[in-house]
Amino acid sequence: MKTKLLQLIAVGTALLFSNGITAKTWRVNNQSNYNNTSQWGENYGGTPSFPVFRQINEAVQNANVMDGDTLHIEGSTLVYDDAIITKRLVIIGPGYFLTENPKVSNNTYDAQIGRVTFNTGSKSSQIIGMNIIYDGNNADGYVYVNVDQITVKRCRMERGVRFATLLNEVYILQNFFAASANAIYTNGNNSFVPPQDIIFNNNICLSKLIWVGWNIVECNNNVFDGPPNQLNLEFNTGSFQNNILKSAGMTANINGGTNNNVQYNTVSNSGVFNGTTGNIWEPNMTALFMTNNTTDGNYQLQAGASSNVPGSDGSERGAFGGTAQTNRYRLSGLGAIPVIYTVSTTGVAEPNTGLLVNIKARTVN
Repeated sequence: MKTKLLQLIAVGTALLFSNGITAKTWRVNNQSNYNNTSQWGENYGGTPSFPVFRQINEAVQNANVMDGDTLHIEGSTLVYDDAIITKRLVIIGPGYFLTENPKVSNNTYDAQIGRVTFNTGSKSSQIIGMNIIYDGNNADGYVYVNVDQITVKRCRMERGVRFATLLNEVYILQNFFAASANAIYTNGNNSFVPPQDIIFNNNICLSKLIWVGWNIVECNNNVFDGPPNQLNLEFNTGSFQNNILKSAGMTANINGGTNNNVQYNTVSNSGVFNGTTGNIWEPNMTALFMTNNTTDGNYQLQAGASSNVPGSDGSERGAFGGTAQTNRYRLSGLGAIPVIYTVSTTGVAEPNTGLLVNIKARTVN
């Protein structure tokens, strides 16, 4: 009972701060007892008016969940069922690497899911702070984008983002791409036409970014740490700047090898981007990055490092750079909502005051 109370206090307070005036925030917890007939997630504080859904699809299919609403996906020891999104929603999970980074959560549970598919009706949706994992099915580990204007933000991706044909405006921002073959994929059809206006900024990418002959409008402020001594990057772009190519011997083919629109990057391989504006060769990346930190914290730059020079906009290079703080990578992929990281109580009610609870929280941009 005490543990459950603390969880409800933490979630309830966060939702209180994040709720909009008209749009609603709905909770989803896959250990809820919700069944849509007689149980409404009461075991996690749900009511008939505001149930705690068990799975994302239950929330999407509920008539009370409207375009513009937010689904708060709570951390769990269980993997969530695959989700198909058919409404314009903001889906926010608790982030990832929660056992590693400080002040990120009052528990250590992330929200894991095999795959999320954005279908007709979900245009302009966002997914934030989820852990997209390989769960034993070859279709797992992806976010499937089948409509325009989808934002994939601050997620951990075990594979990548897979596009339908003829899309517009896809935003891939501030994510952590775990080691895999590639970060973005076609739908596999021979008639595939690539999306217009892909933005790929402020990501930490342990995979390749190969998009041969096709365009990525912006590819800025990323850290690429894919397979060493290989071609990791190949695509056309109007802006490739403030990136760090960390892997030893990594090579790149930008705009057909012309290096047009390439500037202010830091590279581990002396032969990459020679002659481009602001190009820095750093043969010893351990002198540039923090060490003995956390999985994503190790991609922060050391203060005062010799190669920690400003990028094109005057801020530092890499995923944690950029003049606007809201555009920078956030440790553990936390959403831009208040984060409660400590909740404590004596467990004893005081006369005339009730149960005293101490809460520590901070605001995440």
